[in-house]
Amino acid sequence: MAFSTRDREFIPPRDYHSNRKSSRKWLFSHLKRHKFLITVGLILQLVNITLQSIVPGLFSDLIAAFKNNKLTLEVIIQKSTLIGILLGSTAVVQLVRSFSFETVGARLERDSRDELYSELLGKSQTFHDSTKVGDIMSRVTQDVRQLSLLMNPGVNMIFLSMTFALVPIIFMGMINPKLLVTPVIFFLLFIYLSRWYNGKLTPWSLKSRTALGKLNNRLNEVINGIQVVRASTEEPFERKLFQQNIQDYYNAEVKLGWIRAKYLPSLFYGIAIMISIFHGITLYKANEIAFEELVEFILLFQLMRLAVFLNSFAISAISMGLAASDRIYEILEGESNIDLNVSGYAQEIKDGIEFNDVFFAYNGSNILENINFKVAKGQTVALVGVTGAGKSTIIKLITRLYDPISGSILIDSVNLKEWSIKSLRSQTSIVEQDVFLFSRTISENIKFGLSEISQDRIIEAAKIAQAHNFIMELPDGYDTVIGERGNSLSGGQKQRIAIARAIVRDPKILILDDSTSAIDSKTEDEINQAIKNVISGRIAFIITHRIAQIRRADHIILLDNGKIIDQGNHEYLSKNSEKYLEIFSIFDKEDV
Repeated sequence: MAFSTRDREFIPPRDYHSNRKSSRKWLFSHLKRHKFLITVGLILQLVNITLQSIVPGLFSDLIAAFKNNKLTLEVIIQKSTLIGILLGSTAVVQLVRSFSFETVGARLERDSRDELYSELLGKSQTFHDSTKVGDIMSRVTQDVRQLSLLMNPGVNMIFLSMTFALVPIIFMGMINPKLLVTPVIFFLLFIYLSRWYNGKLTPWSLKSRTALGKLNNRLNEVINGIQVVRASTEEPFERKLFQQNIQDYYNAEVKLGWIRAKYLPSLFYGIAIMISIFHGITLYKANEIAFEELVEFILLFQLMRLAVFLNSFAISAISMGLAASDRIYEILEGESNIDLNVSGYAQEIKDGIEFNDVFFAYNGSNILENINFKVAKGQTVALVGVTGAGKSTIIKLITRLYDPISGSILIDSVNLKEWSIKSLRSQTSIVEQDVFLFSRTISENIKFGLSEISQDRIIEAAKIAQAHNFIMELPDGYDTVIGERGNSLSGGQKQRIAIARAIVRDPKILILDDSTSAIDSKTEDEINQAIKNVISGRIAFIITHRIAQIRRADHIILLDNGKIIDQGNHEYLSKNSEKYLEIFSIFDKEDV
């Protein structure tokens, strides 16, 4: 699928220009950026095995000198020194070669994780709603890590294995071409069996990665919902489900173990070296090769043993890496139908919002149908209806977390799809019922998304939100680091910080989604007065069951089953809408 910057809501500062036509092409496009280091590594591998293949010839020279009564101390020192230099050189070459591949692996891991994270930031809300967090975490952490292992030991060892299998054969041919029969047959069989082994390993590697992703997702859900699990005494049930996830992962790993245990090249290498030695001895008895050449041949064939040994680890690492790249590619190419629209309309919001025949469906079910209303600048709109009426969905359409299936939403007479998302959302603030705070200082939570803002402005916003007093009572005041999701604070404290975060942005559109539900009556009265001052001159949407807030709204939209059944101010609806009075009476009983 062709990649476009319009396919995501966020464009990172660095674009990796990766090829998204397939997972393999995506992976290769990342590796191409490091072709110099890869080339250096490959050249050094050839140098490494060439140097090691020369050593058997030096042993052969020592044996020949011994046979001819020419083995002097000078010859021994000379040959031993050369052997030492060659083996020492291979150590240095191996160090540089391994460093090259390790560097490529680390960069591949870094770049792919950065690209994947940026892609996740840009995915539409629909994508995030349908994708499990635990599985995403598994792909961003463990699957991306497998890409590094794919390079080292994976690609590093696979090329090392191939050169250790091929280069000694060349040196064998230089001794006597007749010695090549068994090594060449083994080499061809080695290539065939390696491909067969990889074909068996890859599907189960993918199953293993998938099973691990499911296990991590289940763990994430239970840890996040541990209070619900405990309150419902569901620990035995959740443990049983988790054990099943563990068993699935265990079964996949055991199957991989069985496949690895059936690595046939090791068996055939043993047979090949036995035949080669027999063949070499036959040629020696026929006076076609010398004894020292027979020894050199056997030593060279011993080098091929390392090729067989390394190859099993290399294929396993590559198989797991390719399976991981498939899972990463699924996220990269996952549907994201909201675009950032960098060159879109980006002006200060001056007028109002208009919904024209808006329809919205999710997973095949209609959520909103034929929504029509207008909101002028400075108006406060209350969205009223029972749970599931579609109130929060309207808010998500305004902030363009979703796009309507049909119809249009206009801001300042410009279709919402033509707006730059950055411009639109920078002028919009939302305070939701389920407040999300980051594990950072209170100041950082209030100014989140605003890099340049004074501490005085943060304190001013906190005072308006009636949060300043309790913040100053905390151990470090505004520098107090709150727990994950703000769990170290009460519900009312979290909502007041969220309100301060909304206020500090000085938004043109302010959205309050049941934002005072966890606040006591006294504090609510104070916040309502502050909100009344803040929303002056702004477009404000309020979702609430608080009667006092509904009454004060300039315009009330009454929703039922995703449809607007009536709209107007409180006086009009009180006189003309039985449904409004019915809902109002329900709220009146609940509003304590």
